[in-house]
Amino acid sequence: MYGGRTAQPRNVLVYGNCQAPFLAQMLAALDDLNDDYRFVYAPNHALPGEQKAPVPPDHCFENVALVLWQFEEYAANPAALAVRARLPAHCPVVTYPSFVMTSLWPFECPEPRGAVDPAYPWGRYPLGDMIGLQIRATGLSGPLAVAAYLDLSLQKMPALEVRLQRDIDRMHRYDAQCDVQLADFVEANFRDQHLFWTSGHMSGGAVSELARRVAAVARPYLGGQAGRMETCLAAVEPPGMGELQMPIHPMVTDRLGLRFCAPDMTYQWYTQHWTFYDYMARYIPLDTSW
Repeated sequence: MYGGRTAQPRNVLVYGNCQAPFLAQMLAALDDLNDDYRFVYAPNHALPGEQKAPVPPDHCFENVALVLWQFEEYAANPAALAVRARLPAHCPVVTYPSFVMTSLWPFECPEPRGAVDPAYPWGRYPLGDMIGLQIRATGLSGPLAVAAYLDLSLQKMPALEVRLQRDIDRMHRYDAQCDVQLADFVEANFRDQHLFWTSGHMSGGAVSELARRVAAVARPYLGGQAGRMETCLAAVEPPGMGELQMPIHPMVTDRLGLRFCAPDMTYQWYTQHWTFYDYMARYIPLDTSW
């Protein structure tokens, strides 16, 4: 829960994936709402170690001013059904899309080798790489493994322009079903800004833009002023989503024209800062020495 420090704040439910709590945090920073609203995150997925998504407590469904609902293609999501069943009748709803771009990581797959590690609830390497797993099976390690990865990944590289267009088409499809739109922002900026840290985790700048656009559409329900919103957002250090920035393959950088991304760019990986090559040298053997 974010904001709402007055005696009886009204609740704003923010339903969605892992982007939703960051949206709630940014909206709570808008001081022209006079702290009259408490932004409550309602996740659409289970958390580590849980079997189902948690539902906010009963008091969060009382005195609801607005619901911010993230569009999802899986309409029968049990988490969505559980939240919808608790919403007050005639509660206003503003829908917003999710940021999704899979084309930057064409070999991403589920990671089958995850080991329990209390320090890393999601795993040290939560995202799999199908080419890396094939190289792992050969027994290679170190520089030879990285070289073999580069050779095989170049042979297997799909048509990235086609993958990118699928991402763009998906974003426009989401926009068409929402009150808030994001596709134009992504198209205009993803080559020049490191917006996507993973296929669905965003930079602070992207989170800030999402909050800006949601706030503009929600203003008839929550109040506030556009000028003050900009002042508030400029004064807040927008939180990036988590501690992981998935390294981007150099060929993806080249083919998709990612101007923010140099071959020697380092990415945050928990407490580490690795280049793409550093990361692969550790991911392939599932190195846990760091």
